[in-house]
Amino acid sequence: MVSLSNIEIGSVVYNLIDNIPTGISGTLPYLVEQEVRNAENFTGDSIGITAISNTYQPAIVSLTIGNVLGLMESQGMGTKAVSIGELKISKGIVEGTSKSFTKRGYDKLALLGQETKFYQTFT
Repeated sequence: MVSLSNIEIGSVVYNLIDNIPTGISGTLPYLVEQEVRNAENFTGDSIGITAISNTYQPAIVSLTIGNVLGLMESQGMGTKAVSIGELKISKGIVEGTSKSFTKRGYDKLALLGQETKFYQTFT
């Protein structure tokens, strides 16, 4: 994979999830940017939004899918079936799936490692 921007990752997410409402699909680049910031905070690395390395893309895609599904659930989309690629999610279980994708994203980030900070205190 090559480096992608937040807009390109938003397009990947858009193509993976069927029936994203226009109110959510129009904000996909911003939602990806939020997840990039979460990933930066988690790992301590500087990722940026214009050339997101393929190292971080799987985690950011999973986090964004979780975010989008959570937003769809909050807008009442959980009553409809949703497709993610070839995975079809029946009505009523979108919420659990959004949490699952979010956890999966953070698990992927955990494999990359977290920044460790040490502080010295003077007493």
